[in-house]
Amino acid sequence: MLDMNDYRTEPIGLFEPGMLESAAYRIPSLLTTKKGTVIAGIDVRWKSARDNPNHIAIGIRRSGDGGETWGPIQLPVRYPGEGAEGAAAIDSALLEDAETGTIWMLFSHTPGGIGLWQSQQSIGFDDQGRRLLYDEAGDEYICDSLGAVYDKAGARTVYTVEENGDVIRDGAYTGNIYLAETVSPRSLLEARTSFLQMIRSDDDGLTWSAPIELNPQVKTPWMKFIGAGPGRGLQLRRGPQAGRLVFPVYFNNTNERMSNALIYSDDHGHSWQLGESPNVGRIWEGKPVSPETLDDAAAQLTESQAVELADGTVRIYMRNHAGTGRTAVSESADGGLTWGEVTFDETLLDPICQSTVIAYPDGAADGQSRLIWANPAHPAERINGTVRLSEDGGRTWAHARTVHPGAFWYSCLTVLDNGDIGLLYEGDGGVIYFTKFTLEWIKSGR
Repeated sequence: MLDMNDYRTEPIGLFEPGMLESAAYRIPSLLTTKKGTVIAGIDVRWKSARDNPNHIAIGIRRSGDGGETWGPIQLPVRYPGEGAEGAAAIDSALLEDAETGTIWMLFSHTPGGIGLWQSQQSIGFDDQGRRLLYDEAGDEYICDSLGAVYDKAGARTVYTVEENGDVIRDGAYTGNIYLAETVSPRSLLEARTSFLQMIRSDDDGLTWSAPIELNPQVKTPWMKFIGAGPGRGLQLRRGPQAGRLVFPVYFNNTNERMSNALIYSDDHGHSWQLGESPNVGRIWEGKPVSPETLDDAAAQLTESQAVELADGTVRIYMRNHAGTGRTAVSESADGGLTWGEVTFDETLLDPICQSTVIAYPDGAADGQSRLIWANPAHPAERINGTVRLSEDGGRTWAHARTVHPGAFWYSCLTVLDNGDIGLLYEGDGGVIYFTKFTLEWIKSGR
């Protein structure tokens, strides 16, 4: 007899190549709001599936019935350009502030021709938070919040910058600050670096703000690239940091080596700060390392996702490059400001790929502390998508079940309004699939 509490739905293609005439979709994010709406975020990669440099927009779809049906693709963030010369908004992560109802989406923006490896060492803003611009000779200018442009001496110039980045001189279009250096006409460009940005929605994801710049608050001068988790952020619910909003980020230094951290807000998103990295003071092969000076590729910690445990501890699960084939883990007792030892979870196979983890809502009659995990469960290849369940706060992973044995890349989990679990994942043929299942379905797999 079929147990109606033990099921999984057939995966549906939520984003597929060709939709909106886009060549590819990548990097899912997923959130269930307080109102029960499910929001799925995605990279819309217009001309190719490659990472930036590439023209990439942020897309979302919304479901009001637990993922049974979905609305059309919306494009809350889209920069100008085309192909590798176009600007990008890439790698989204979502969270909702349960106290205010505001939904935040974090992502990384890069101008045309720039990606992780091309990002230059720069914050992109002056010490007053004004955008820095550069002409073809490399001379520096300052753009204020109204689009007025000043030279380094503080004199107003004949340039203005429109909201969409168009540069106007004496009433004529002279280029766009977001495009590649190779695009003509060219006058002023923003810094050739990466920008951590976010958008907010105060109406359950129906409409979104313009991008909000975070570099002046969280990017340090030695960093080149900075990017989001991606996938999910979270709001802490326990202890002295209750109410804190946190998002995983990662960044690189002048040696092109990467470390991760959390950014956090204690004032409902009005301001953000950068916490320390688990690589601060970490002993690697007998020597202490530092994110600023790290030069060992094996000690890198990059894309990550975080959960809050029942005792208020924040645990972070990190894609690592150490050759262990296992996920790196660290814990914080102060809400993500500092971290303990970095270890490797022997159960959580990692082919150097993003993973997703969430805490299942507590309050169950049995008092168990449940974590749900998904990733490509293979030490070397992005295949064998597997979901796992821990009932002891991640100390062990007693239950596991294969979601898809073939191609399985990035993914994101959410708990739906009725207690089912939703999973958005990159599968065969570049299709982004959505499926949902129960705790019992996971447990019946082993």
